[in-house]
Amino acid sequence: MNTDTGGCRRGDRVFSTVHRLEFDVPWPPKHVAAYVIDGSEPILVDAGTPTDAGEEALEDGLEREGYALADIEHVLVTHAHSDHLGQVPTLRAAGVTIHAPAAALERLERPPDAVRSTVRETAVSTGYSGGDLEEIVDGELESFRRHRGLLGTEATRPIAPETAFSVGDREFTPLETPGHEIDHLSFETELEGTTVLFSGDALIEPFRAGAFHVGIDRGAYDGVDRYYDAMDRLFETTATHGFPGHGPAFENPHRVVELTRDRLDTLLEETEAALAAIEPATPLAVAKERAGSVRYIAPVLDTLGALGTLENRGSVAYDTEDGARYYRTT
Repeated sequence: MNTDTGGCRRGDRVFSTVHRLEFDVPWPPKHVAAYVIDGSEPILVDAGTPTDAGEEALEDGLEREGYALADIEHVLVTHAHSDHLGQVPTLRAAGVTIHAPAAALERLERPPDAVRSTVRETAVSTGYSGGDLEEIVDGELESFRRHRGLLGTEATRPIAPETAFSVGDREFTPLETPGHEIDHLSFETELEGTTVLFSGDALIEPFRAGAFHVGIDRGAYDGVDRYYDAMDRLFETTATHGFPGHGPAFENPHRVVELTRDRLDTLLEETEAALAAIEPATPLAVAKERAGSVRYIAPVLDTLGALGTLENRGSVAYDTEDGARYYRTT
Protein backbone atom coordinates (compact mmCIF):
# COMPACT_ATOMS: atom_id res chain seq x y z
CA MET A 1 0.00 0.00 0.00
CA ASN A 2 1.25 3.46 -0.82
CA THR A 3 0.26 5.48 2.22
CA ASP A 4 1.46 8.75 0.69
CA THR A 5 -1.24 8.64 -1.99
CA GLY A 6 -3.83 6.60 -0.13
CA GLY A 7 -3.83 4.08 -2.97
CA CYS A 8 -2.26 0.76 -3.95
CA ARG A 9 0.94 0.83 -5.98
CA ARG A 10 2.38 -1.73 -8.35
CA GLY A 11 5.45 -0.63 -10.29
CA ASP A 12 4.79 2.86 -11.61
CA ARG A 13 1.01 2.50 -11.43
CA VAL A 14 -0.89 3.92 -8.47
CA PHE A 15 -4.56 3.03 -8.09
CA SER A 16 -6.04 5.84 -6.05
CA THR A 17 -9.45 4.19 -5.71
CA VAL A 18 -8.35 0.96 -4.00
CA HIS A 19 -6.74 0.78 -0.57
CA ARG A 20 -4.99 -2.22 0.98
CA LEU A 21 -5.54 -3.21 4.61
CA GLU A 22 -3.26 -5.79 6.24
CA PHE A 23 -3.90 -8.15 9.16
CA ASP A 24 -1.22 -10.10 11.04
CA VAL A 25 -1.20 -13.91 10.80
CA PRO A 26 1.33 -16.34 12.37
CA TRP A 27 2.27 -18.11 9.11
CA PRO A 28 4.33 -16.79 6.17
CA PRO A 29 4.13 -14.16 4.76
CA LYS A 30 2.79 -13.00 8.15
CA HIS A 31 -0.11 -11.01 6.74
CA VAL A 32 -3.44 -11.31 4.96
CA ALA A 33 -4.84 -8.47 2.89
CA ALA A 34 -8.25 -6.95 2.33
CA TYR A 35 -9.07 -4.11 -0.05
CA VAL A 36 -11.37 -1.08 0.11
CA ILE A 37 -12.74 0.11 -3.23
CA ASP A 38 -13.97 3.71 -3.29
CA GLY A 39 -17.35 4.53 -4.75
CA SER A 40 -20.87 5.68 -3.97
CA GLU A 41 -21.20 2.47 -1.90
CA PRO A 42 -17.69 1.62 -0.66
CA ILE A 43 -16.80 -2.07 -0.97
CA LEU A 44 -14.43 -4.22 1.08
CA VAL A 45 -13.00 -7.32 -0.59
CA ASP A 46 -12.44 -9.91 2.18
CA ALA A 47 -12.64 -9.18 5.87
CA GLY A 48 -9.46 -10.01 7.77
CA THR A 49 -8.80 -12.19 10.80
CA PRO A 50 -11.25 -13.27 13.56
CA THR A 51 -9.44 -11.81 16.57
CA ASP A 52 -9.54 -8.67 18.69
CA ALA A 53 -6.31 -7.68 16.97
CA GLY A 54 -8.05 -8.22 13.64
CA GLU A 55 -10.89 -5.90 14.63
CA GLU A 56 -8.39 -3.26 15.70
CA ALA A 57 -6.45 -3.64 12.43
CA LEU A 58 -9.68 -3.26 10.46
CA GLU A 59 -10.74 -0.11 12.28
CA ASP A 60 -7.25 1.44 12.20
CA GLY A 61 -6.75 0.58 8.53
CA LEU A 62 -10.08 2.07 7.55
CA GLU A 63 -9.39 5.20 9.58
CA ARG A 64 -6.04 5.69 7.78
CA GLU A 65 -7.94 5.69 4.49
CA GLY A 66 -10.61 8.10 5.75
CA TYR A 67 -13.32 5.53 6.51
CA ALA A 68 -15.25 4.29 9.51
CA LEU A 69 -16.84 0.86 9.77
CA ALA A 70 -20.28 2.29 9.05
CA ASP A 71 -19.03 3.87 5.81
CA ILE A 72 -18.50 0.45 4.21
CA GLU A 73 -21.64 -0.66 2.38
CA HIS A 74 -20.63 -4.11 1.10
CA VAL A 75 -18.16 -6.94 1.68
CA LEU A 76 -17.26 -9.43 -1.06
CA VAL A 77 -15.84 -12.66 0.39
CA THR A 78 -13.54 -14.61 -1.94
CA HIS A 79 -13.63 -17.82 0.09
CA ALA A 80 -14.70 -19.27 3.43
CA HIS A 81 -11.40 -19.36 5.31
CA SER A 82 -11.30 -17.61 8.66
CA ASP A 83 -8.47 -15.21 7.73
CA HIS A 84 -10.65 -13.83 4.92
CA LEU A 85 -14.00 -13.63 6.69
CA GLY A 86 -12.90 -13.03 10.28
CA GLN A 87 -14.43 -9.58 10.72
CA VAL A 88 -17.70 -10.34 8.93
CA PRO A 89 -19.62 -10.31 12.27
CA THR A 90 -18.15 -6.90 13.16
CA LEU A 91 -19.02 -5.48 9.75
CA ARG A 92 -22.50 -7.01 9.74
CA ALA A 93 -23.16 -5.46 13.15
CA ALA A 94 -22.24 -2.09 11.61
CA GLY A 95 -24.92 -2.57 8.94
CA VAL A 96 -22.68 -3.80 6.10
CA THR A 97 -24.18 -6.15 3.49
CA ILE A 98 -22.16 -9.37 3.13
CA HIS A 99 -21.82 -11.21 -0.21
CA ALA A 100 -20.18 -14.66 -0.47
CA PRO A 101 -19.94 -17.57 -2.93
CA ALA A 102 -23.32 -19.34 -3.17
CA ALA A 103 -21.70 -22.79 -3.12
CA ALA A 104 -19.80 -21.95 0.07
CA LEU A 105 -23.03 -21.00 1.80
CA GLU A 106 -24.57 -24.31 0.71
CA ARG A 107 -21.59 -26.32 1.99
CA LEU A 108 -21.74 -24.60 5.36
CA GLU A 109 -25.40 -25.61 5.72
CA ARG A 110 -24.47 -29.31 5.89
CA PRO A 111 -25.37 -31.11 9.14
CA PRO A 112 -22.28 -31.43 11.36
CA ASP A 113 -22.85 -35.19 11.79
CA ALA A 114 -22.68 -35.64 8.01
CA VAL A 115 -19.47 -33.60 7.92
CA ARG A 116 -17.97 -35.72 10.68
CA SER A 117 -18.75 -38.90 8.76
CA THR A 118 -17.09 -37.80 5.49
CA VAL A 119 -14.14 -36.26 7.32
CA ARG A 120 -13.53 -39.49 9.22
CA GLU A 121 -13.73 -41.55 6.03
CA THR A 122 -11.17 -39.32 4.30
CA ALA A 123 -8.88 -39.15 7.34
CA VAL A 124 -8.81 -42.96 7.55
CA SER A 125 -8.02 -43.18 3.83
CA THR A 126 -5.12 -40.77 4.43
CA GLY A 127 -3.58 -43.08 7.02
CA TYR A 128 -4.65 -41.47 10.29
CA SER A 129 -5.58 -43.78 13.17
CA GLY A 130 -6.05 -43.79 16.93
CA GLY A 131 -5.68 -40.49 18.75
CA ASP A 132 -4.33 -38.73 15.65
CA LEU A 133 -7.50 -39.68 13.79
CA GLU A 134 -9.74 -38.24 16.51
CA GLU A 135 -7.67 -35.05 16.65
CA ILE A 136 -7.93 -34.52 12.89
CA VAL A 137 -11.69 -35.17 12.83
CA ASP A 138 -12.33 -32.85 15.78
CA GLY A 139 -10.15 -30.15 14.22
CA GLU A 140 -11.99 -30.28 10.90
CA LEU A 141 -15.35 -30.05 12.66
CA GLU A 142 -14.11 -27.09 14.68
CA SER A 143 -13.06 -25.30 11.48
CA PHE A 144 -16.42 -26.05 9.86
CA ARG A 145 -18.34 -24.62 12.80
CA ARG A 146 -16.05 -21.57 13.00
CA HIS A 147 -16.49 -20.73 9.33
CA ARG A 148 -20.26 -21.17 9.52
CA GLY A 149 -20.47 -19.00 12.63
CA LEU A 150 -18.35 -16.23 11.12
CA LEU A 151 -20.14 -16.10 7.78
CA GLY A 152 -23.67 -16.36 9.16
CA THR A 153 -25.12 -18.05 6.11
CA GLU A 154 -28.77 -16.98 6.46
CA ALA A 155 -27.89 -13.26 6.45
CA THR A 156 -25.38 -13.44 3.58
CA ARG A 157 -26.21 -12.73 -0.06
CA PRO A 158 -25.08 -15.52 -2.43
CA ILE A 159 -22.81 -14.83 -5.40
CA ALA A 160 -23.35 -17.10 -8.40
CA PRO A 161 -20.15 -17.99 -10.27
CA GLU A 162 -19.45 -16.76 -13.81
CA THR A 163 -22.42 -14.35 -13.71
CA ALA A 164 -21.71 -10.62 -13.66
CA PHE A 165 -23.35 -8.75 -10.80
CA SER A 166 -23.53 -5.17 -9.61
CA VAL A 167 -22.72 -3.80 -6.17
CA GLY A 168 -23.52 -0.12 -5.87
CA ASP A 169 -22.20 1.56 -9.01
CA ARG A 170 -19.63 -1.16 -9.77
CA GLU A 171 -19.93 -4.37 -11.80
CA PHE A 172 -17.97 -7.53 -10.97
CA THR A 173 -17.46 -10.79 -12.82
CA PRO A 174 -16.87 -13.71 -10.41
CA LEU A 175 -14.55 -16.45 -11.67
CA GLU A 176 -14.59 -19.99 -10.23
CA THR A 177 -11.07 -20.57 -8.91
CA PRO A 178 -11.05 -23.73 -6.74
CA GLY A 179 -8.08 -25.74 -5.53
CA HIS A 180 -7.01 -23.66 -2.58
CA GLU A 181 -10.67 -23.70 -1.51
CA ILE A 182 -13.38 -25.53 -3.38
CA ASP A 183 -15.83 -22.62 -3.67
CA HIS A 184 -13.24 -19.85 -4.10
CA LEU A 185 -14.22 -16.96 -6.36
CA SER A 186 -11.94 -14.31 -7.82
CA PHE A 187 -13.45 -11.01 -8.93
CA GLU A 188 -12.77 -9.00 -12.08
CA THR A 189 -13.79 -5.35 -12.23
CA GLU A 190 -12.79 -2.19 -14.04
CA LEU A 191 -10.64 0.20 -12.05
CA GLU A 192 -9.45 3.52 -13.41
CA GLY A 193 -9.68 2.47 -17.03
CA THR A 194 -8.26 -1.06 -16.78
CA THR A 195 -9.56 -4.46 -15.73
CA VAL A 196 -8.14 -5.71 -12.43
CA LEU A 197 -8.45 -9.01 -10.58
CA PHE A 198 -9.08 -9.49 -6.88
CA SER A 199 -7.63 -12.99 -6.69
CA GLY A 200 -7.90 -13.91 -3.00
CA ASP A 201 -5.64 -16.93 -2.43
CA ALA A 202 -6.09 -18.41 -5.91
CA LEU A 203 -3.27 -16.40 -7.47
CA ILE A 204 -0.30 -15.13 -5.45
CA GLU A 205 2.99 -14.01 -6.98
CA PRO A 206 5.68 -15.14 -4.46
CA PHE A 207 4.24 -18.60 -3.70
CA ARG A 208 1.36 -21.01 -4.28
CA ALA A 209 -1.28 -21.25 -1.58
CA GLY A 210 -1.86 -24.80 -0.39
CA ALA A 211 -4.32 -27.09 -2.19
CA PHE A 212 -6.62 -27.09 0.83
CA HIS A 213 -9.72 -27.45 -1.39
CA VAL A 214 -12.15 -29.21 1.02
CA GLY A 215 -9.71 -29.92 3.83
CA ILE A 216 -9.71 -33.51 5.08
CA ASP A 217 -13.10 -34.29 3.57
CA ARG A 218 -14.64 -36.06 0.61
CA GLY A 219 -13.15 -34.44 -2.49
CA ALA A 220 -9.69 -33.86 -1.02
CA TYR A 221 -8.05 -35.98 -3.74
CA ASP A 222 -9.48 -33.60 -6.40
CA GLY A 223 -7.73 -30.50 -5.06
CA VAL A 224 -4.79 -30.28 -7.48
CA ASP A 225 -6.85 -31.10 -10.57
CA ARG A 226 -9.25 -28.34 -9.62
CA TYR A 227 -6.30 -25.99 -9.02
CA TYR A 228 -5.17 -26.59 -12.60
CA ASP A 229 -8.76 -25.89 -13.73
CA ALA A 230 -8.61 -22.56 -11.90
CA MET A 231 -5.37 -21.66 -13.65
CA ASP A 232 -6.94 -22.48 -17.03
CA ARG A 233 -9.82 -20.15 -16.20
CA LEU A 234 -7.56 -17.37 -14.90
CA PHE A 235 -5.42 -17.53 -18.02
CA GLU A 236 -8.47 -16.17 -19.88
CA THR A 237 -8.64 -13.02 -17.73
CA THR A 238 -8.16 -9.66 -19.41
CA ALA A 239 -6.96 -8.12 -16.14
CA THR A 240 -3.70 -6.20 -16.20
CA HIS A 241 -3.17 -6.15 -12.42
CA GLY A 242 -3.90 -8.50 -9.53
CA PHE A 243 -4.72 -7.79 -5.89
CA PRO A 244 -4.13 -11.00 -3.87
CA GLY A 245 -4.93 -12.08 -0.35
CA HIS A 246 -1.23 -12.56 0.47
CA GLY A 247 1.91 -11.10 -1.00
CA PRO A 248 2.17 -7.88 -3.01
CA ALA A 249 -0.10 -6.66 -5.77
CA PHE A 250 1.21 -7.76 -9.15
CA GLU A 251 1.11 -6.95 -12.85
CA ASN A 252 0.35 -9.40 -15.67
CA PRO A 253 -1.80 -12.12 -14.06
CA HIS A 254 -1.01 -14.48 -16.97
CA ARG A 255 2.62 -14.54 -15.82
CA VAL A 256 1.56 -15.46 -12.27
CA VAL A 257 -0.74 -18.18 -13.65
CA GLU A 258 2.28 -19.75 -15.36
CA LEU A 259 4.30 -19.52 -12.14
CA THR A 260 1.49 -21.26 -10.27
CA ARG A 261 1.24 -24.01 -12.86
CA ASP A 262 4.99 -24.58 -12.56
CA ARG A 263 4.64 -24.85 -8.78
CA LEU A 264 1.83 -27.39 -9.17
CA ASP A 265 3.99 -29.37 -11.60
CA THR A 266 6.80 -29.39 -9.02
CA LEU A 267 4.39 -30.65 -6.35
CA LEU A 268 3.45 -33.59 -8.57
CA GLU A 269 7.09 -34.43 -9.29
CA GLU A 270 8.04 -34.29 -5.61
CA THR A 271 5.03 -36.40 -4.58
CA GLU A 272 5.75 -39.11 -7.14
CA ALA A 273 9.42 -39.21 -6.11
CA ALA A 274 8.50 -39.43 -2.42
CA LEU A 275 6.10 -42.31 -3.12
CA ALA A 276 8.70 -44.17 -5.20
CA ALA A 277 11.12 -44.00 -2.27
CA ILE A 278 8.79 -45.76 0.21
CA GLU A 279 6.01 -47.50 -1.75
CA PRO A 280 3.53 -48.89 -1.01
CA ALA A 281 2.59 -46.07 1.34
CA THR A 282 -0.37 -44.16 2.71
CA PRO A 283 -0.82 -40.51 1.74
CA LEU A 284 0.24 -39.53 5.25
CA ALA A 285 3.50 -41.44 4.91
CA VAL A 286 4.11 -39.89 1.47
CA ALA A 287 3.50 -36.41 2.91
CA LYS A 288 6.05 -37.07 5.66
CA GLU A 289 8.58 -38.33 3.13
CA ARG A 290 8.03 -35.35 0.82
CA ALA A 291 7.84 -32.54 3.38
CA GLY A 292 9.83 -33.97 6.28
CA SER A 293 7.12 -32.97 8.77
CA VAL A 294 3.34 -32.93 8.95
CA ARG A 295 3.06 -30.83 12.06
CA TYR A 296 0.74 -28.64 10.01
CA ILE A 297 -1.96 -29.98 7.70
CA ALA A 298 -0.85 -28.14 4.53
CA PRO A 299 1.64 -30.78 3.26
CA VAL A 300 -0.91 -33.54 3.84
CA LEU A 301 -3.59 -31.74 1.83
CA ASP A 302 -1.13 -30.96 -0.97
CA THR A 303 -0.18 -34.65 -1.03
CA LEU A 304 -3.79 -35.85 -1.19
CA GLY A 305 -4.49 -33.58 -4.14
CA ALA A 306 -1.25 -34.54 -5.88
CA LEU A 307 -1.92 -38.27 -5.50
CA GLY A 308 -5.40 -37.80 -6.94
CA THR A 309 -3.98 -36.06 -10.00
CA LEU A 310 -1.22 -38.65 -10.44
CA GLU A 311 -3.83 -41.41 -10.24
CA ASN A 312 -5.97 -39.71 -12.89
CA ARG A 313 -2.89 -39.48 -15.11
CA GLY A 314 -2.12 -43.17 -14.65
CA SER A 315 1.15 -42.61 -12.77
CA VAL A 316 0.05 -44.16 -9.46
CA ALA A 317 -2.58 -46.58 -8.16
CA TYR A 318 -3.67 -47.73 -4.73
CA ASP A 319 -5.08 -50.66 -2.80
CA THR A 320 -7.26 -50.26 0.26
CA GLU A 321 -6.72 -51.97 3.60
CA ASP A 322 -9.08 -51.25 6.52
CA GLY A 323 -10.13 -48.04 4.77
CA ALA A 324 -6.58 -46.74 4.32
CA ARG A 325 -5.14 -46.18 0.85
CA TYR A 326 -1.73 -47.66 0.04
CA TYR A 327 -0.31 -46.07 -3.10
CA ARG A 328 2.29 -47.43 -5.47
CA THR A 329 3.81 -46.08 -8.68
CA THR A 330 2.77 -47.69 -11.95
